[in-house]
Amino acid sequence: MFLAVIFAFQFYFLARVFKKNKVKVILSAIGLYFLGIVMFTFILMSLMMFDVIDLNFMDQEAIYKYMEENNLNLILEIIMFILIGVIYYNYIKNKWMREVIAKQEPIIEELKEAVTKVKHIIPVKTNFYLHFHKVNEKNKHLVSSLANEIWNVCYKDIISQEQIDYMLDMMYNTSKIDENIANGDQWEILKADNVPVGYLHYKIEESKLFLSKIYLKQDPTYTGLGQSMLNHVIEFALENELKSIYLTVNKKNAKAIRFYEKNGFVNKKSETFEIGNDYIMDDFIFEKTL
Repeated sequence: MFLAVIFAFQFYFLARVFKKNKVKVILSAIGLYFLGIVMFTFILMSLMMFDVIDLNFMDQEAIYKYMEENNLNLILEIIMFILIGVIYYNYIKNKWMREVIAKQEPIIEELKEAVTKVKHIIPVKTNFYLHFHKVNEKNKHLVSSLANEIWNVCYKDIISQEQIDYMLDMMYNTSKIDENIANGDQWEILKADNVPVGYLHYKIEESKLFLSKIYLKQDPTYTGLGQSMLNHVIEFALENELKSIYLTVNKKNAKAIRFYEKNGFVNKKSETFEIGNDYIMDDFIFEKTL
């Protein structure tokens, strides 16, 4: 009976730690204790009945004396302590611990995801309300308008005006954009306080994301919005469990190269692309591992 009291306290504190029904847990432990005694008594009586133990099992006094002389009470206490106090205790403790871990798994996954994002995304503060709009029939005309304005500022000292005009017509005509979207490419327009200020074009290629275009108006008031655009792309890649992001950048575009290097992109190689009309694109291939 003394051992039953010990079990009651032992399992009370265990139930308290894991916030389980204390009465139910205590009763289960004590119930097992008395069940063990009954089973032990049954086994003892069976051994007596089949003369394995030479004793008149009908003589209760003799039974108690025999148990005392052979330390059967002590053996019973040790067995019950091992079965209930150690094995059963550790069983339910581990079971409840697994339940706790299972409940925490979604939180752990969220934390892992947050850590991954922090690792790859440079936070930026802005006073603008930013929204990325999917390009569609109603707004796709804004892309060519933005491209004309941005390219004529960005590339005026890098490539000729004739090549700028040629590439704008080649890459930003509406049929080309429609074709890209039909193929599953992502075309988006960034609006700051509902004013179109930039655009993105990217697509999944197997386990990688190809960032084809990331352009922002050259205006000091839009400082930091380029980072917001790249963060948006990185988040998309992470959500789709892609392994890396790669892009091409003109070898003479020093400002863009510094920006990509700041964000963990690495120069993998240089390549020259023929784009027709005797024009070429002389680019570096930059890649960021996620």
